[in-house]
Amino acid sequence: MALQKRSGARARMRVKLVLLGMWILAAVGCSLPVSSAAAPSNSAAGRTSGVPVTPSSLVTPTLPPTPTETSAPTPTPTAASTLAPSDLPFTIDCSALAESSKPNCGTFLAATRDVVYPIERELTGVSLSKCYGEIHYTILPTDPGPAAGGYSSGATITYNQRYSVDLPHRYDVHEILHSISTCAKALDAHIFHGMIMNAVYDRLGVHDAGYFESRSAGNLNAGLKDLQAQAGKASGTDLANLCVGILSRKMTIAYFDLGASAITPLYRSTIPPLKNAKSPDAGLAAVWGGYAQQVEALLESLQRDFGYALSVPECRL
Repeated sequence: MALQKRSGARARMRVKLVLLGMWILAAVGCSLPVSSAAAPSNSAAGRTSGVPVTPSSLVTPTLPPTPTETSAPTPTPTAASTLAPSDLPFTIDCSALAESSKPNCGTFLAATRDVVYPIERELTGVSLSKCYGEIHYTILPTDPGPAAGGYSSGATITYNQRYSVDLPHRYDVHEILHSISTCAKALDAHIFHGMIMNAVYDRLGVHDAGYFESRSAGNLNAGLKDLQAQAGKASGTDLANLCVGILSRKMTIAYFDLGASAITPLYRSTIPPLKNAKSPDAGLAAVWGGYAQQVEALLESLQRDFGYALSVPECRL
């Protein structure tokens, strides 16, 4: 999978890891092609990058609970009075679903439009109306692509109903963040997903396992150590894959160390035009390819603005 915007979702949904019994290296779909040799590009059709990255390394393996017919939905969140309403319309097509599922579509859309999007807009400083005339959801009874529970292509987001309107917490926190990053041309590849999604869920009072990722989660501890051990022995595409997974986890840890207020300056440091003090060194460029400039911008912001240094020599971080 090319570097896009964790896990272009994780532009892939956190869907297949647990379901397939794979913890770190499962084949999970989101909104990017699996690999690309092209230089980075940003468009409504998604991003490609010079660094091929498998979708497994872009996805945090803590998943939404698998819904059952007897699971009760949580109350629909209400919009915070301090946040401006959505600056563009949201629409949804649930025509492919059974009649019994269709009533959930309205609550899913309203919560995403009126609550989640305004929070993510505030956190990222990105208004989707600058890029799109509307955000349109298509909900299907099956995956929209091979091993892809959700897919963002900018203005259009497609989901399997299982990972959207059937969930206990019925709103989109994941794929719409890909749409935001595609619009802003920010660093994606799920690098900021853990950090931003945690901030959204915390604002909504959702700390369920599989939604909010706690600091004690195995994914951020033993899982991270395992990825770093593998990175020490890897090279080429394998190293790039592992390093994306490592950086995304490091940024989730930074959420706990620096707080939610750090999200906006860190995220916006990766939006062109970049203000890097220096060019990426040869080692960082070799690992991160076409995204090296944005990774360099992120590292500089962490150090300059927060005195926070990452120490992952295997990934030149």
